[in-house]
Amino acid sequence: MMAQGIWYDGKNSSRREVTLSCEGDAVRVSGSGVELVAALQNVRIDPRLGSVRRMLRFPSGELAETDDNEFLDSLQRRQGRGSFFRIVHRWENSLGLAFLALLLMLLASFCFVRYALPFLASRAAFALPPATEDMLGRETLQILDRIVLKPSKLPEERRKELTRLFAGMTAGHPERKGWRLEFRSGERIGANAFALPSGIVIVTDRLVAIALNDQEIAGVLAHEIGHVNRRHALRHVMQNSATALIVATITGDIVSVTSLSATLPTVLIDAKFSRDFEWEADDAAVAYLKEKGLPVKDYADMLMRIGKEHAKEGEHSQFGELLEDHPVMEERVKRVLRAGG
Repeated sequence: MMAQGIWYDGKNSSRREVTLSCEGDAVRVSGSGVELVAALQNVRIDPRLGSVRRMLRFPSGELAETDDNEFLDSLQRRQGRGSFFRIVHRWENSLGLAFLALLLMLLASFCFVRYALPFLASRAAFALPPATEDMLGRETLQILDRIVLKPSKLPEERRKELTRLFAGMTAGHPERKGWRLEFRSGERIGANAFALPSGIVIVTDRLVAIALNDQEIAGVLAHEIGHVNRRHALRHVMQNSATALIVATITGDIVSVTSLSATLPTVLIDAKFSRDFEWEADDAAVAYLKEKGLPVKDYADMLMRIGKEHAKEGEHSQFGELLEDHPVMEERVKRVLRAGG
């Protein structure tokens, strides 16, 4: 078993033509001014990479280069190595196997983003220190107040009534200590309510104005409390951040990585929650209303009224989860009514 190759002594760039052969458990290199025998187990052989010439690397620093892949593969088999790379090479040279590998990679990527990321984001969100969550809530509210929200114009007495309603909904739950209801006016977001980290729930003046009674508002507040209880805002941020990093890694788009920290506040307030998040929060609202003996239909009517309000106004704001079209408001309303019996 022999092969022709090029010899480099490792000291200069000069090259010599040599003959490579395997003799038992040793590799022999023979040529003009070259005669070397080395134990086969001490020789490192490069794995296959397409049609690229491969190197044999000897313990003393010398190199031999050859394109005789059959010879090198036989040496690796004698060493008990290289089976993995031989399989990879066969995949590289088979269009069908390469296509299968692509499908498997896409499937693995989908499963990671669809299942692994949400799981990890949930674990991380619930493990986040309360001080960090409080900081995120405060800073997000400050950003909202600068760019989209204005001070509430609701009468003070009306704000006190709704604050007492919210306080009653959080009382008796130690984990809700420090949660608070904030009132804001915001033409860009219309009738809306949304939850921030640390238990800050924001209600707009317009939402209060279109409510026919406080039971409807209670349903909306219970929905937002469901978001806070399940750390949906934090999980949303973490899932989106991790996805951005994966995309940046695959595409080489470094801008996605470097701008991540700068866009974090936007991700926090762009509360386009997933279908699962919305359903979980709706389930929390229905459970609360049933526990208190309040009609679930009031909450469903409020959701439909909010949807019609935004459709009528041609609302395009991205702020606030009640504006989200996925799932569409009609689907949510039907689901709430079914759950309410």
